[in-house]
Amino acid sequence: MFGSSEILAISGVIPPFLLLWLAERFERRIREPAPPLRYRVLVASALVSVPVAWTQQLIEPWLSRTPEPSSTLLEAFVLAASVEEGAKVACLYVFSRGPLGPRTRYGAFLYALHASMGFALIENVVALLRSPDAIGFTIRFILRAYLTVPLHLVAGGLVGYLWSRKRFDGGAVGLAGALGLAVLLHGSFNSALLAVERLPEGMAAWSTAAASLAVAIPLLGAIGLRLMGERLVRFDHAARLESSRRGSRRSGRPPAPDEGSDRRSGVVDRRAPQKGGG
Repeated sequence: MFGSSEILAISGVIPPFLLLWLAERFERRIREPAPPLRYRVLVASALVSVPVAWTQQLIEPWLSRTPEPSSTLLEAFVLAASVEEGAKVACLYVFSRGPLGPRTRYGAFLYALHASMGFALIENVVALLRSPDAIGFTIRFILRAYLTVPLHLVAGGLVGYLWSRKRFDGGAVGLAGALGLAVLLHGSFNSALLAVERLPEGMAAWSTAAASLAVAIPLLGAIGLRLMGERLVRFDHAARLESSRRGSRRSGRPPAPDEGSDRRSGVVDRRAPQKGGG
């Protein structure tokens, strides 16, 4: 039987699903990858969080014997960021190969966002289950909803953006490079949070700076995430127009009007041009 604490902990799935809903609503014309494919990546990422937790438990005793500040940095960048981001990228790679691969830039972006949120779902629920009391639960829920979950989304979006640019436009950074940048971002956030907890009382100014950094990374990252999404949408739109023009040149017909212009004008002449006069 579920107790009240377990039922409340399940509410931890709300922030990840809300952020995914916003990402999917941002570009409604994107019809791929289909929801079953996207959510398969999400489920895989959620399931892989279990062996990830076991791996972290194996590494943690070794880190506890390391002196500071090396212990904090290793915990932030290796125990958390490298293991977690590596697992998410592995799910993305395995479940988007061959015919399952995205056909648009924003589709690749969505794949990566779903991989990041699958992991955040389980992590959120587990963290809330460990809350000592109602006050601790409320604080954890707010902090994770506004900081940790957006951080996972931003790291996943960075991977998706660079992967899509490499896949469709020959960008310089592929999945491996994107993983390195996601680890750097995630590890910096974790380092700032751990510094707030572990810095001595006499270093109040440094603690304040670390707290400010921990707040700034996901919030500024969310703005960057929106800009990356808009950029991919523009690239996809331009690619669709260019494909339409090439098809029109081959068939000898005029190019189809833009979908957005179509809706605005309300009048579209889709008839083929008539031969001869009159």
